[in-house]
Amino acid sequence: MLQYFVKQPYHSIFRKGCIPKLEYICNVGAESSTMPRKMHEHENFVEILLVYSGVGLYIIDAERYTAKKGDLILYNSRTVHDEYGGVGSNLGTYCIALSNFKLADLKQSDMILPDEYSPVVPCNEQFDDVLRMFQIIERENFYPNSTEVVTYISMAIASKACNLLQKYGIPRKKQQQTLSNLARKYIDKHYKDDIRLENIAEAINTNVYYLSHTFKNDIGISPMKYVIFRRLGEAQNLLINTDMTITRIAASVGYNNSNYFQNVFKAAMNMTPRQYRLKWTK
Repeated sequence: MLQYFVKQPYHSIFRKGCIPKLEYICNVGAESSTMPRKMHEHENFVEILLVYSGVGLYIIDAERYTAKKGDLILYNSRTVHDEYGGVGSNLGTYCIALSNFKLADLKQSDMILPDEYSPVVPCNEQFDDVLRMFQIIERENFYPNSTEVVTYISMAIASKACNLLQKYGIPRKKQQQTLSNLARKYIDKHYKDDIRLENIAEAINTNVYYLSHTFKNDIGISPMKYVIFRRLGEAQNLLINTDMTITRIAASVGYNNSNYFQNVFKAAMNMTPRQYRLKWTK
């Protein structure tokens, strides 16, 4: 018989009295990962994502990252991100979302990733252990009275992620305060409004022609296309995570005409909002 003693004492990564709430767990297989997932953010919770197969492209705060099997991706709340596997990438991911998330070492709530670190963190030799924790949450979620079990396992995942970040974290390049980044931040704040190219240019003290050229060169799409992607990304959030009507979703992301919203959505996603909701929630 082998007996091991747990080393004491320890300091919790969470603020005193804080117990995060597990909002959801998501298992996105290779087929689902090819579905377009436009730029979106989560206002009140952090996400911890594990790539368990394949490779994917992630655009996080306008920076491009490649993540592969064995990598964690850490999202603070209000972090705009876009994720895409693509045909043949075999991308498979688990994701948990945690609200009431307060780390002892970070002043800001709903934040797991310090500014100085890249959001992609390799698990290396601990990948199998991390994967099993996600799998246990997925399995336990089907059992009655499992809330306490999945709550503490999700906290264990967060604690493990913070440990891996300290051990294997990669410094993030400091983002320059470029004209394109100023425009992107303005759009992120005002995309629900009746926003026009002239509004963006005026807000950052430039002209529309220079803004259009510079933004597309830096971000890869035009400013107004970015507006559309932000609206569609948040619409996807609402389609997946709420039972709001499509008309109400359209209005909440900046479209007063529901039919027009549905046409824009279908053109970008190759499916209607209703079809998209059914594919994610079936």
